[in-house]
Amino acid sequence: MRDCASALLTLLLLLLPAQAMASDTVVLLHGVAKSSRDMAPVENALREAGYETVNIDYPSQDENLDGIARWLRENALTETFWANAETVHFVTHSMGGLVARRYLHVYRTEIPEGKLWRVVMLAPPNRGSEVADLLEHLPPYKWYYGPAGAELTTKTQDGIDEQPWYELGVIAGTREWTYPVAAFVVPGKSDGRVSVERTKIEGMADHTTLPATHTFIMNKKEVHDLVFEFLKNGHFGETE
Repeated sequence: MRDCASALLTLLLLLLPAQAMASDTVVLLHGVAKSSRDMAPVENALREAGYETVNIDYPSQDENLDGIARWLRENALTETFWANAETVHFVTHSMGGLVARRYLHVYRTEIPEGKLWRVVMLAPPNRGSEVADLLEHLPPYKWYYGPAGAELTTKTQDGIDEQPWYELGVIAGTREWTYPVAAFVVPGKSDGRVSVERTKIEGMADHTTLPATHTFIMNKKEVHDLVFEFLKNGHFGETE
């Protein structure tokens, strides 16, 4: 009887939604020309699952990636932040993934050992975007997306070596329908802005896809569930 009760309890725990440890904090980073409001859907899901969140508005249109990483160090992810944190994860969208990658690469030695755990990137142009290649020389693109936007090209990102020293999971979208031009510009499957292949980076722990567009991938419950799975277990499970 006792063995049956123990087995039933184990089964119930497995069926419950993944819950965070009380000490887990998730840093959220939005994409270029976006704001913390755009990360609200995934932030709310994380809070409901028990995570503490730090949803950062950073100057995505005013600085290049190095400047944004420096801004994070000085204004948000400060020495005090890391001293007070216990376990820290990152969840990013689009260029926010490149921002996290640059920050964690440049300031690695300033992050206390054992505090950074896992990072999940949603639709990151880890190896650049063919759409950025097409638009990079147009004045409206330069004006709107700023210095960091110029670093989203495939040529630029292919030349950068920032392999993750942390556990990294990448979620890519495969729905282009709101971006008709993407079918002619971006090779293979894409989310309308970034091809699935160019979301990948050497050294990542796991990669998965699901039908979502670039702009709204962070709104989907299926994405939230995948984020929980990776933050808890370091992989997405059998998804592809």
